[in-house]
Amino acid sequence: MWLLTNFGFFSIVQKPDDEPAGTLTVRSRVKSDLEALREKYLPSMGTIVAHAGSDYKYRAKVSREALAIAMLRIALDLNYSNFKTSVAKTQGHERADIYHQVWNILHALPDKEQSPSSSATIAAGSTPHKYHSYGGVLFDAEGRVLLRKPTGEFDGYVWTFPKGRLKSGFTPEQTALAEVLEETGYRAEIIDTVPGSFVGGTSVTEYFLMNPVGRAQAFDPKETQDVKWVSPDEAGDYIKLTRNSVGRERDLGVLQAAVATYNAQR
Repeated sequence: MWLLTNFGFFSIVQKPDDEPAGTLTVRSRVKSDLEALREKYLPSMGTIVAHAGSDYKYRAKVSREALAIAMLRIALDLNYSNFKTSVAKTQGHERADIYHQVWNILHALPDKEQSPSSSATIAAGSTPHKYHSYGGVLFDAEGRVLLRKPTGEFDGYVWTFPKGRLKSGFTPEQTALAEVLEETGYRAEIIDTVPGSFVGGTSVTEYFLMNPVGRAQAFDPKETQDVKWVSPDEAGDYIKLTRNSVGRERDLGVLQAAVATYNAQR
């Protein structure tokens, strides 16, 4: 069993010598993670041993009962609404970024109950388009929305949302996350799906509701000239500056649907 917490990452297994002793082996790649687990929840944990195995540098023995009680206490102490944000606060942005990479890779897990495309449907009577694209609408902890200014106000867009065509070998979710990072500099996590498919001039776009994770990085200057966090009301005013009438109406629809989804979760 893997256990990722905001104070450490652990692999918990039953080794051959554990069964007769009634213990489990708790392993970690970082010694301070095991030390934090002992200090916070498992004072009865055995000696931390280094280089006793081939895959994890550090490990220690603990009774099954003590571990079960510790995991109950961990659950009872949970008081955050966003896991990776909590990791960044307690263990730093570097650790949070590593966890985010794990989270992003797990997006490739197949969900056999879903079709390959998003569940959102194109409005009746809409014209078929050549390709689908996927994007993200980010809300920060203050409820502000992230907008981007395309470089040179490409295609008449003054302020809009990050999006892009489905990337080869990527899921829609992976594509949206990659486009957000490239066009805004923010790593993000998907919170929900923005309901609906939104028709633009050359594509049909589906969006995901997201939260930023960690600090912003540099965005691609070939794609984006600037980014701005604004209130939802301000976002509507900025989007109305777009001269591309089809894109402007699409983005206003995206904003309305995203704000409604965000408010429903609060």
